[in-house]
Amino acid sequence: MRAGRGAPIAAIAAAFASALVTAPAGAVSPPTGWNGANPFNCELQNAGFGTAFPHPDADPFCVEYDKRRQNVTELGVVDFLSQEPVRVAAAVPKCFYFQSDHWRGSIVQNDPSTKTYEWDGHYFFDKATGDGGVWVTNFNFNGRTYDPSAIPGMPPDYARFFGPGTGGMITHDSIPTDPRCVALAQANHRAVYGPGKPVSSCSAPVGSVSRRRLGVVALGDNERRVRDLLGSPHELRRGYLRYCLNDRRSYLVGQAGDRSGEEGDRGDGEEPTTLVYSDSETYRYERVRPGLGTSALRRRWRRAVVRLRMGRVRIYAPTRTSPVIAGVRAGRVRWLAVYDRASIRARDDLREYLLRTTPD
Repeated sequence: MRAGRGAPIAAIAAAFASALVTAPAGAVSPPTGWNGANPFNCELQNAGFGTAFPHPDADPFCVEYDKRRQNVTELGVVDFLSQEPVRVAAAVPKCFYFQSDHWRGSIVQNDPSTKTYEWDGHYFFDKATGDGGVWVTNFNFNGRTYDPSAIPGMPPDYARFFGPGTGGMITHDSIPTDPRCVALAQANHRAVYGPGKPVSSCSAPVGSVSRRRLGVVALGDNERRVRDLLGSPHELRRGYLRYCLNDRRSYLVGQAGDRSGEEGDRGDGEEPTTLVYSDSETYRYERVRPGLGTSALRRRWRRAVVRLRMGRVRIYAPTRTSPVIAGVRAGRVRWLAVYDRASIRARDDLREYLLRTTPD
């Protein structure tokens, strides 16, 4: 990786471009912006210029590298390249990974006039949610600020999150999920993501809906546990703790009653969860998910019944006794929910709960 002062921008940018998470064609969930904040609850291990990790078995594994000795005259770039395979090998088996690093290339190490490229970056992946992100700042070539969105081959969906010298984005469906990591996140959400910290998005692994659970929240979980798992909601309105509304996807945790209030209005914290609802396409039950057509729903839920009609919306269930339901409008599944049939027995009660999923 010899980077002379006259080297083309595309060649110099190859290292940065390789850090971008490549989304599959036809991705369902669009990328969203990211400010580079560490999404995990972890110690940032400083490995400096090398690969001596204080706690190599940690997961989340969070590490900081200094990559500012990529010089030519002292063969610093050769030493840098020799370290990279070890760094990659340390990251690959982890469920939850965050990296902070500092890049600088130059011809002569201590001669600023020979600097070729420089940036500071943060990167992460989460194999429980399928999220992965990259953020950079101080991005420059030959001492001049450069816009990462102008890198040749940058997808337009990514480019819109970058500007002169800085920017960041998260993809939500390009990192393969791992069942082991899903289980770790569900069992140890607070240890992985930290207390009082909301989930980064509504993304969730395929298969995370059951007759008692949608995502990490189970029916019967009290409000205190929900907040321990997911952090403070974006809003408490009409009896629902509302998450992820800023990501154009809803994750709603419903309780009895129509309580609303400012964030932090917790009641006594003992209110049980009676319904969990989401319109995110990453949730599915027996191969049915939001976005699926009605005919496909009927093929996959062969014993499907219409539990309720609400104007133009039909509420389907896979069987007469299932607590899992799907809202269908205009020929498409719009949302999935799971509810406590012992608490919500009558159709009118279920209707009232579903009417309250809308904020007004």
